[in-house]
Amino acid sequence: MRPAAVVARRGRTSVARPITAPPDLRNVRTARKSPAGGSWCAVSAETAADVVNLAELCRRQAELRGEERAFVFLESGVVESAALTYGELDRRARAIAVRLRSLVPPGSRALLCHPPGLEFVAAFLGCLYSGVVAVPAPPVRRAAGDARHTRLLSITTDCEPALLLSTSDTIAGVHALLGDRPIIPLPTDSITDDDAGWCEPDERNEIAYLQYTSGTTGRPKGVVLTHAGVLHNLALIVRGGSRPDEDLGRLAPTVSWLPVFHDMGLIGGVLQPLFLGQLSVLMSAQSFARVPANWLRAISRYGAEIAASPSLGYELCLRRVTDDQRDGLDLSRWRIAAISDEPLRASTIDRFAARFAPCGFRREAFFPSYGMAESTVLISGGPLDGQPVVRPFDSAALERGRVERASSGAGARSLVGCGEPDPSLEVVIADPETCVPLGPDEVGEILVSGPSIGAGYWNDPAGTERTFGAQVGDRRFLRTGNLGFLFEGQLFVTCRIPDLLDVDGRQLYPYDIEATAVDSHDAVRTACAVMDGADVVVFAEVDHRHRATLQDEIKYAVATAVHAVNGVVLSRVALMSPGTLPLTTSGKLRRAACRSLGLGGE
Repeated sequence: MRPAAVVARRGRTSVARPITAPPDLRNVRTARKSPAGGSWCAVSAETAADVVNLAELCRRQAELRGEERAFVFLESGVVESAALTYGELDRRARAIAVRLRSLVPPGSRALLCHPPGLEFVAAFLGCLYSGVVAVPAPPVRRAAGDARHTRLLSITTDCEPALLLSTSDTIAGVHALLGDRPIIPLPTDSITDDDAGWCEPDERNEIAYLQYTSGTTGRPKGVVLTHAGVLHNLALIVRGGSRPDEDLGRLAPTVSWLPVFHDMGLIGGVLQPLFLGQLSVLMSAQSFARVPANWLRAISRYGAEIAASPSLGYELCLRRVTDDQRDGLDLSRWRIAAISDEPLRASTIDRFAARFAPCGFRREAFFPSYGMAESTVLISGGPLDGQPVVRPFDSAALERGRVERASSGAGARSLVGCGEPDPSLEVVIADPETCVPLGPDEVGEILVSGPSIGAGYWNDPAGTERTFGAQVGDRRFLRTGNLGFLFEGQLFVTCRIPDLLDVDGRQLYPYDIEATAVDSHDAVRTACAVMDGADVVVFAEVDHRHRATLQDEIKYAVATAVHAVNGVVLSRVALMSPGTLPLTTSGKLRRAACRSLGLGGE
């Protein structure tokens, strides 16, 4: 079916296609029953057909487990400063929905710019209850010109929200940063829990929310996600992360530090626990970054079974968690340690597993995964309760776009499989130029089709057609922009297409050169490899105490190692202060920004 163009009309939004049927969740098992005889989990066979949108999902959970805690927030990553039961969450959402509907019609956009805490969760669900389209955005803490402020302005200009939702102590500052745009500010924490005016909307908006991308390769783009598409992705996450005989009604809590305005944070920290009826323990990304041990302590304290992070989170734990902080942790109940990156590194998995094995952490807990905002979040993941799949491939063959198994050692590149794609999704490896499917031994662009795929980019028909409109046979596919291949049923991701380095006819992956640079000298924290015309330049962040005294030594070490390991002669090695390299709000390198900003000063 042809992906929709997203149509914006005054006061209403719609997707120009028939409303998709709710996902079939009947093969998702739940065993434990509530005292009333219904299933404790909202995704049981008995209730699945009735759950047609995310608001209904929350209300069903409130009916089944009203007095159970749904969300807890840890101030500074340690102290429980706020908590909501499922019943309280439902009442808060209904009260906020009543107020929203008194101000704007369904289909209007609301910019959610809350500081870390539980008010975002209530406001987000209030939007879903009212039919207002939620637009999660990063909280702004600094003055105009801050990177988050720039991102916020980009999102605001793109989606033209009618409402700004935040908290009483922050909303005035955020509203001022938005300038003279005609936006109604509404502090959601000032709304009382009076839901007397609540009633079901006459017409439920098909669009659930706009998920803006992290901007890795350009400006943030608003992915239009529907209720049906999000429910489908939540269901396939359950299928990939549960055993056939598992009682989902007895799942332990999940713990998340990921920002809720990102796809991983919103799904993993808010919607997936809501889908399963779990307790979700949240902390801010800032508290995690300051003391990474707080995340592990919370996993230990609450006996969490599920916790997810990009690779950078696990690497931060490896660098910053001391032996004293590690002692006393119990990570034996951590059953799914979801990890994602482009690409994943076996060294991260190996080092984390070894470092925290004394705490009961099992390497089998790692759950490599691949996904993106354009697919709601997950495309593939796993295996569950098995060793992560790591395979060596011939590096020279990969440079030519070929897949050849190799023996470990020189000339081999070890890649981590990102699991098997869910059966409800179709994954095709295609030529990036023509979208013609390639053979099983070839590297190509990863194309994906299925019910979880977003409806397109908000108010961007050209971008929608370019990204969501790849034609393969009689079906339309999402172009992920990632190169990869399928091998032994596993999806392997090798590189983002814009990041490829074309050196003398060789297609090189910048991550390999960056890894060599980091390994070349203890002072190098992180690195970024980019093309400068026909030349390759490496920007390396170096500890302050070494940058002045060991500058020549570090440059020589990086250049020599890259030449020896990767066969590349660098035209320049630029040493940068820590925190200089431009990152997305999810911590990924913005290589395009490195090139365009011309980071050459030292």
